[in-house]
Amino acid sequence: MDLQECTRCLAKFAPKPGPGRPRKRCERCRPPEPRRASQAAVSEPTRLHTEPAPVDQPPRVGLVAVVESALVKAGRDDTPEGAIALRLAETLADGGHTASGIAALAKELRATVESALKGAETASDGVDELKQRRERRRGA
Repeated sequence: MDLQECTRCLAKFAPKPGPGRPRKRCERCRPPEPRRASQAAVSEPTRLHTEPAPVDQPPRVGLVAVVESALVKAGRDDTPEGAIALRLAETLADGGHTASGIAALAKELRATVESALKGAETASDGVDELKQRRERRRGA
């Protein structure tokens, strides 16, 4: 191993292995700079403080519960698509994803739920019945 010569004090020193530009001065003449705080540790993502729901409002329903409820109502909770939709909802609800990861998971969840519910009989509500009556009157 060849020793390098300091350009300031002409002392001999061993070169440091690794990437980066080779040193021109020894560590006595130019000590290594301490690492900056931004380089030393990666900061954790900022978590938003969420306050509990006020007492007079019902608690918010989680994503997994909503997806599971939709699948059960349609009778599709025991299908492979239903199982995948539930797993995607759990993964998305666990958090810890980047914004692009959330977008990709949400897009896939939407497509999977749509696929799972395709062809399922939906229970009609009052609005649907009114629409059907109006269509029959206009068609007749």
